[in-house]
Amino acid sequence: MTVAGITFSDAEGGFVLESATGTGRLDDPFVVVERITGKGEAALTVTGLTPAFGNQVGTAHLAGFALVKVVHNDTAETWRDFPVELQEQRGDQSPYGDGLSFAQAPDAVRGIRADRFTVAQMYDEPRDMVLFHDGTVAPGATVVLRVVVTDNTPSAHFYVVQRRIQPTASLPPRSRRVARAVP
Repeated sequence: MTVAGITFSDAEGGFVLESATGTGRLDDPFVVVERITGKGEAALTVTGLTPAFGNQVGTAHLAGFALVKVVHNDTAETWRDFPVELQEQRGDQSPYGDGLSFAQAPDAVRGIRADRFTVAQMYDEPRDMVLFHDGTVAPGATVVLRVVVTDNTPSAHFYVVQRRIQPTASLPPRSRRVARAVP
């Protein structure tokens, strides 16, 4: 789907791209609606972030846009956290030198948040990633993520890679114990 000169694609699989709207400005972000259907990674392919597209978010970067991801959980698993990573080359982490980031810079307008996770933990090095956590997205529910994507050395395309981390163990809720006085 192409909107305002940027093309969004679900060609890498793991999810279904349902719609894309907006201009990429802070007051009119790109809104990408997705439905995740399986486990593992879901990689949104983004094409068209060039110097000609420009910077729609007012940071000091060569190119950039605001992005809202509306992600529907169409799986049987509850998501307890949601990492989102930028990759210029699919499967390789985005190092500092590639210019791609979530508005990494002093005084940058990051605006990173999610409606179902209370924490958005930033990792600028050695990769560009946001770990949304401290919340849940139940099967059938939807989470809304807000980020700003910038690039000082734009390439033909890049990826916004999403992972759902499955818990390795789960403890039952603690039961209340009543202490008894020993006579």
